[in-house]
Formats: sequence, C-alpha cells, structure tokens
Amino acid sequence: MSGGKQANAIEPVGPVSMAQLATMLNLSHATVSFVLNGHGDRHKISVKTQQRVREAAERYHCVPNQQARNLRMRRSGMIGVVLPTLTMDWAAALMRGLNRVLDPTDHVPFVTAHEFDAARNRKELLSALYRRDDGLIAFPLPDSADLYHSIQRAGVRLVLLGEEMPGMEDISTVLWDSAAAAEAVMLHLVASGRRRIAFLGMDYPGQGTLHRLKAYGTVLRENGLELRKEWIARLQVPLPPGGMEQVLRQWFPEGDRQNSPDAIFALNDAMALPAMQYLLDWGIAVPGEVAVAGIQDLPLSGHPAISLTTVPEPVEAMGEAAARLMLDLISGKAKAPVRRVIPSPPLIVRRSTADR
Repeated sequence: MSGGKQANAIEPVGPVSMAQLATMLNLSHATVSFVLNGHGDRHKISVKTQQRVREAAERYHCVPNQQARNLRMRRSGMIGVVLPTLTMDWAAALMRGLNRVLDPTDHVPFVTAHEFDAARNRKELLSALYRRDDGLIAFPLPDSADLYHSIQRAGVRLVLLGEEMPGMEDISTVLWDSAAAAEAVMLHLVASGRRRIAFLGMDYPGQGTLHRLKAYGTVLRENGLELRKEWIARLQVPLPPGGMEQVLRQWFPEGDRQNSPDAIFALNDAMALPAMQYLLDWGIAVPGEVAVAGIQDLPLSGHPAISLTTVPEPVEAMGEAAARLMLDLISGKAKAPVRRVIPSPPLIVRRSTADR
C-alpha cells in the first residue's frame, strides 16, 4: 500500500484534496484516507508511510472532509450529550470518561445542559434530532417519557444516564448502585453510635433518589431505630432560596436540641456541604453534636478543613460505560434496551462522622 515516488516538484497552489495527495505520493486513496483518519495502525500501514502521509498533508494543507464522508455514510459523527448542569465537577468527570472512549473513534460529543428545565430539555433533545446525531446520551427529566420515546422512534440511539425514570424502562440506561452506597453510609452512622438520623434529600422521582431513601428506612428498621417522618426532608428541584436553611432550623431549633438529629445523611455532597456550613455557623459542632455524611465525593469534600464522609459516585466509569454502550448500539453489537449498572465504590470515612 506504499510507494517510493517522491511528491511532484511543482508545488500546488492552495490546499489539496485527499485524492490529489494520494496521486502526489503515489499511494492509493485508501492508504491516505486510513492514515489521515487515524486508522493507519489498524490497517497495518508502515510507520514510515504514515509519517510521510502526515508530513505531506501538513505541508499541502490536506484535511479529511469529514462532512462529505459522513454524508456518504448517512451519519453525522456527532453524539449529543445532555447533562443536568455544566457547573459542577460531575460534568467534568463524566466527560473525561466519555472522551476516553470516544477520542479513538470518529465520533465527537456535542455537550449541552438542561438545568432541570423542561422547555430547555425539549429544545436540546429536538436539536439532536434535527442535527441527525448518531446517538444521544441524556440525563433524564421526569414526566418526559413521551419525548424520549419520540426521539428513539425517530431512529436516534438513546442512552439515559445516571437515573431511571418511571415509564422509561424500554430505553437503554447506564447508572450505578447508589442503593448499596446509601446502605454503607447508614450502617456506618449506626456503627459510630448515631441513633437519631435525619435524611436530607430532594423531591425527585428518579429511582436513584428513591433507592437512597429506601436504604435509609431499611437500615433504621433493621437496627431498631425510629423513623421519624419530620426528619425526612425532600426539597424541591432546583433548590429554592432558603429551602435548606428552613428545614435545618426546624430540626435544630435554638435553645432546644435535646430532640434534634444526631446525624444527617444527605442525598449527595452538594447538599451535605452547605448543611455542614449552616450547622457550624449556628455553633453546632460537627461531628461532636451532629455527624454529617453524603454520597458523591466532590473535590471539596476531601479538603482537610471539611473532611466529609462520603461514597464516591463512579462518574467517570458511568461516562465510559455510556460511551461504550452507545458505540455498541450504533454498530449493532447491542440492541436496545440495555441496562448497565456500575458497582458502588467503598465508603470513605472522614472526620465529619468521627465517633463521639
């Protein structure tokens, strides 16, 4: 697939096409295409030939026409990614996992966020359909089953990420075992001597949220501890201003804390961290008076000044799994619906739940 003739002595004017470059180098069009599209090793093209092609392509400004190639193959090369938000470390970690799988391929992620807004979510999903994305990876919103089903019926491969929603069981999903994580947190709080444990969560119908609440109640019952409904908080999404402070004030009234919780299990670190700050601002010692634990392991959670006990959410692993599943759906190796569950990482015990 290689040849020895040197490039033409007359320098071409302006960028050259892949076919022109192949002629100039006395190589087949396929050889040049494989090299410039990153598949030289796969097709056993020599290192010397690959280097020769790349040097000539750079010299003569030859770039593969990906758009034309995608039109011929009736594909866009784009994979839409609709996340809940782009402002947290969750999104960055997820994209590291996705990119680790997609980088060696011809697919490129197109990343947006719905910010838990139904109208924006609809706009982003339909945009993926209009762009003719090869696939769509999305963090689902509740009460949107019809929309996701319409996207799937239109021929867009769809993978839901991070949550299971009612009515969407026939759509491929990648999630993690957050129920096991919640059980580990609760068992640790009980083992550390906490007996009055509150749950700080959100009013969200996703199965991940419900599994954590169920694990909370199960561990309390199995250890003979009281489940008090007034110690279960399910805040609105997105969190309203002052909503968490109001709940914590009810749990920890000034001057009367004999019947207050001695531990808080938060749905995630994004809720546990501000809860800790409120307690400290009110002179309530953590962990001396109240232990606090979460699930997520944000970078700030491990800071020595905070030291929050938590279970890491395997976000990068979920990103990798979602990307691999999407490629399998595109290639036909997998047929929807597919459900893939990432095991829970172990609990990280830090100072916020130290024994009293």
